[in-house]
Amino acid sequence: MSVRSDLITQITTNLSGHSNISISQELPFDSGGTPLYEKNPNVIYIDEQDIVVEQLYRTLDQGNVNQTTTTVNAYFSTDAKNQFTDITTVVSNLLIARNAITNVTDSNSDYETDIEDDTITYTFAYTFTTI
Repeated sequence: MSVRSDLITQITTNLSGHSNISISQELPFDSGGTPLYEKNPNVIYIDEQDIVVEQLYRTLDQGNVNQTTTTVNAYFSTDAKNQFTDITTVVSNLLIARNAITNVTDSNSDYETDIEDDTITYTFAYTFTTI
């Protein structure tokens, strides 16, 4: 399984009590110049995983020890004027979804918000490092 599909599964589980929020299997592509997560509020979109492999160091026998960093972004838009009463719980459940990814050296999740007109967009960044 990929990191993206594991995150989708965990987010679906974490938010199963929120019937007014759904998780899309689609990528957050643009439709007519507007991202889907802006066109479809209260739907969470998970982007493709971005993988970067870097040489951490070279061993004495000229082998390489590589560090792989996998980053996945998730997007969620909702009405900024009438947010969910438990939006902090929703955000927390999205952030802790990173714990579903195992066999990693380090995992982090963070988010930022952007308010435009009457829509607030949450962008979550999940980062996983393996050596």
